[in-house]
Formats: sequence, C-alpha cells, structure tokens
Amino acid sequence: MNVHNQMEEIVIKITNRLFDQVKELDPPWFSCDCENCRMDAISYVLNRVPPKYVVSGRGVTYNSQVLSENQVQADLEALSLEAIRIVNTVKRPYHNATALKKQTAITAPIFNFPLITGTVLDGTTFEPLYGATVELKQDGKLVTMMDASWNNPAKTYQTTKGTYTFWLKPYNADKEGENKSFNFTIEISAPDYESTTYALCVPVVSEIGGIKELNSTYSLKVQDLFLFRNGIENPME
Repeated sequence: MNVHNQMEEIVIKITNRLFDQVKELDPPWFSCDCENCRMDAISYVLNRVPPKYVVSGRGVTYNSQVLSENQVQADLEALSLEAIRIVNTVKRPYHNATALKKQTAITAPIFNFPLITGTVLDGTTFEPLYGATVELKQDGKLVTMMDASWNNPAKTYQTTKGTYTFWLKPYNADKEGENKSFNFTIEISAPDYESTTYALCVPVVSEIGGIKELNSTYSLKVQDLFLFRNGIENPME
C-alpha cells in the first residue's frame, strides 16, 4: 500500500510559484530565493496545514476537488507568502549556499547523538520566550553540528514557540558497542533577562555505520528552561 500526502504537491507548487512572482516584483524585504530558503518556506507551510492522504485513485479525485476550491487556494497562498516573508526576515546562515556539503560515509566506530531539543520560557508568564540565544557547549566550546543547516548558537522564534533543536556531529569511538556519557552545557541568554546554564549528560553507545539521516524519533527532550527578567527574583533558586 502506498500512502501519499497530496498536500505536499500543491504546497510545493504554490510556494515555488509565489517565490518566482515575488522575485520578479523584488520588494525591499525580499533578498533570497535559493533552494534552502524555498525548502524552509515549504516546510513552514506544511507544518501548519492538515495533510491530505490518499491511497487510491478515488481519494486523489476527491482531494483534488477539495484542494482546487478558491478558498483553500487563497488560504494556502496567504500562508505561503507569510512563510516567504519569515524566511527572508530570519535567514539561517546557510541560506545562500548553493548546496550543503554531502556527508561522507563512515565505516569506523562512532557515537551518534540523538536530537537535543527543548523550550525556553519566560519564568514569570510561563509563555515561550522569543529572541533567546541558546548555545550548546562542551568544555566551554561550541559543539559542532551535523552540517551548516543546524545552528549553534540557535535562536528561539515565535514561529517555533520558543523551541530549539541541536543535531550533533558524531564523535569518534575506539570500538563498536562502547558505552560512554558525554557532558554538555546549555547556555541561554536574552536581552533584558538573566542568563542561565543547564548541565546535560547524554549516554550513547558507539556503532558502525555511515552518518545517519535525520530521525526525529531518536531525540532527547531537555526539561523546560526558564529565564527571568533582570531584577525579578527567581523562585526556583
């Protein structure tokens, strides 16, 4: 059985069309339409619309009729334009790269790390905190990420509800099946807030194999971390 999300096709088509139209108009806020920026915008839209899965020709026909309705098209176009604006406003450092470096296969034993993800909250309101800088460090140095599309330091944004994610580059191991715990620190700062540091221990087992594709199910969720405005006492201390 083949399950297909028709929404992917229409979102990719609409977003790419709007990118081309906006590029031709060249408004002041528009600065890039590279493949990475386009994929960021497409991902933004797909994460905000319900999927339309089909397994048969009948399903394709029905969904095609629904997706062709004027209001559906208008909503998708509005969301796509919003995505293009956001991606051009908050571009990641790799946005103008022609292509990310292709990872080289690894046959030696390595430690593959899970995705490290967490959320930064305002300690008074318990709402997601936007504009915070999150650094993942080991021995006082920034940890290297898997590739240029993963930032360290990372930023928290309104669109991601104060969440940050790190995907670490694998570490070399002496042998397969080696158990080891790695100690990291997460340092968080934001304008007008007191900075905070969180100690993190990540146990992993070495394995043989190439660099893994991103697997969001292999992840480590860090407890929610709170920042308090300058001059406000932290009741957790």
